[in-house]
Amino acid sequence: MYAIVIRRQKPAKATIVNDEAILRHARPIDLVLARVMHYSFTIAMILSVYGYFAYDFGERAY
Repeated sequence: MYAIVIRRQKPAKATIVNDEAILRHARPIDLVLARVMHYSFTIAMILSVYGYFAYDFGERAY
């Protein structure tokens, strides 16, 4: 939630965290770290979906 608030750069109407406090206390490096986290998560999900379909070991009989 912290990274999502920082990436959005504005408080949401309904949230479970204090968006104003996060934006007030976030450092400039936190925006960079939030972007790195989101990009790495997206890449990991793409690779895992690719791996699931490209290397389907469930149907092979060894």
